[in-house]
Amino acid sequence: MPEQRSRVAEVSTDLAVPLADGTRLSGDLRRPAGGTAAPVLVSYYPYRKDDVIGSLFEGTRIALAQRGYATLFVDVAGTGASDGAGESFDLPREGRDCAEIIEWAARQDWCDGNVGAWGVSYGGMTALAAAAQRPPHLRAIMAAYATTDIYRDTIAPGGCPAMLGRYAWAAHMMALGLCPPTLQDAGGRWRETWYRRLSHLAGGPPHAVQWQAHPELDDYWRSRVIDATVIDVPAMFIGGWSDAYSDAIIRVFGQVRGPRRLVLGPWMHVLPHLSDVEPYDWVGAMADWWDVHLRPAVAGPPEPEPPVLFFAAGGGGWQSAAQWPPAGGTELRLFLDGHRLAATVPAGSGGRAYRGDAAVGIAAGLWDPFGTGHGWPEEQSGDDAASLAFTSDPLPGPVLICGSPAAELQLSVPSGDEANLVARLAAVGPDGRSTLITAGWLQVPPAAASDAAGPLTAVTITLSATAFAVPAGARLRLSVACAHFPHLWPSPANPTLVVGFGAEHPSALRVPVGGEAGRGYAPAAARPPAPGADAGWVTGGEPVYRVTRDQAAGEIAVTFGASSRLAPPSGAELALAETFTARLRPSRPDGASVLARVDVSLRMPAGEQVEVRVRAAAQRQSSVTEARVMVDGAELLRHSWTGTADGPAAGLPPAGSQETD
Repeated sequence: MPEQRSRVAEVSTDLAVPLADGTRLSGDLRRPAGGTAAPVLVSYYPYRKDDVIGSLFEGTRIALAQRGYATLFVDVAGTGASDGAGESFDLPREGRDCAEIIEWAARQDWCDGNVGAWGVSYGGMTALAAAAQRPPHLRAIMAAYATTDIYRDTIAPGGCPAMLGRYAWAAHMMALGLCPPTLQDAGGRWRETWYRRLSHLAGGPPHAVQWQAHPELDDYWRSRVIDATVIDVPAMFIGGWSDAYSDAIIRVFGQVRGPRRLVLGPWMHVLPHLSDVEPYDWVGAMADWWDVHLRPAVAGPPEPEPPVLFFAAGGGGWQSAAQWPPAGGTELRLFLDGHRLAATVPAGSGGRAYRGDAAVGIAAGLWDPFGTGHGWPEEQSGDDAASLAFTSDPLPGPVLICGSPAAELQLSVPSGDEANLVARLAAVGPDGRSTLITAGWLQVPPAAASDAAGPLTAVTITLSATAFAVPAGARLRLSVACAHFPHLWPSPANPTLVVGFGAEHPSALRVPVGGEAGRGYAPAAARPPAPGADAGWVTGGEPVYRVTRDQAAGEIAVTFGASSRLAPPSGAELALAETFTARLRPSRPDGASVLARVDVSLRMPAGEQVEVRVRAAAQRQSSVTEARVMVDGAELLRHSWTGTADGPAAGLPPAGSQETD
């Protein structure tokens, strides 16, 4: 691998990137062969450029160097090889840092003065945050699978507290933060950086405990929102219909003010060219975008392309449009009627009562923030049967759904409990197979729930945007439930619902259909990668994903994670094994929990053996995290944290805490 890299790029590692406050960040520069000044593409990640994130984007950066672009990857302050400290998802601060990096890069002799910012997931968020700062030398950005509002899209979608993915990410980040930088300089700066970080982590709560103290939307979260309406540089966006940030990408696309490009594919939180479903050469498409906006004199005038390219599942294929959703669409309106979705409002009035089942959602898949490619939605009949389901007659003709469906419900929560309302839209084939199209969430707090089966209240659940081709003869099914396990924390008690319908209580499903989309559009970039492409520095490993049911205990558990081994160019060897489990007894949803187990074994280039262990257990209102660091068999640090919804527990001594020196 090092020989291949040297043929396509010149590499400079551990560049000192200064911030105005004196913090020294660490950057990794890859330049096109030849040594001339070139446009520079900046990325700002908390995922360790010298091993984890560096491995994932090794092939991408080689491809960009071949297209004439230098790439500068910088570790976020307080992570990887960078000094400083900070909290995760403090996007305004990270945006200011990234804007400084952009201007610093523009002044270097290896930059021609044109800078772009780009990234996937967290890196896309920092690119957006930097663009909102409007640094003078930023010419364009690209953001994939990203958001500008962490609370809305990660912490509590629809106001419902997120469960498995959120707490898994926190434990993963704790483990990475405890590891030393793997690029060892002879002067020992890496060790000083590491020891300062260990001291900082031992002195404060980890991310999951910080989040626990802010379960509601408050100033803590409002201060982390990025105003995308001030972004006026050209912006390209990539989203996945099965990714947690699909709505966020569409929302930000509609807010920015400069030239725009939006690509929406049938992907999870996985780099599009590595997806098992409809792989897409997003790197080539991104490089074309950079050519137009960073090297217009070389690239010439751009070829005319529609601003929006999207893939419609169900056989609709790739299509294009001038906007999202496509203009000229209509609305299919179906009314709840007993167990049916009817074309007209039923006469009279009626209702159906429902007792919540906390296990609903098992078949709907999960959000995997680590991109293993596992957790796709499965056949929905089981979840449908455990919900209030309403099914239409067979469709007389094909229907292309483009946009955000909505369930307009007349309902009450007679028990007075908190209710996480979940609406799922599925296509049911002639064989009875139920395929998930999209879903939406809305929390009804106890204060809004009635104490008795009194007057019904109008509630609208907006489902996530989608593009789905429903064939003639299929039926649409709306399922209403009170759970989406393990994506959302279950309500403390299984609530009861009464959903009304009829002339007096007209509950309905609204489905956006049609529009002026280019049928059968085939993008040149939609082609599979070469076999074994982009393995990075990975030498082995495998994903973990399983669902188990303990009949004796009445418990359901969903476990995901991965094991991986990396051999980065520094000479280090890193083995990472992590599993995350959501557990639930449907009869006692108040006991649901998330368990995290992360082990890192790291052989440093100079020979030191570092072992990092993180164990965490979280319930909705409390969490306990324990961490241990060993060097050559000797314990360097052991620490534990306990937190609640009221904040980190005061006065609790760390368990077995030791000094880091």
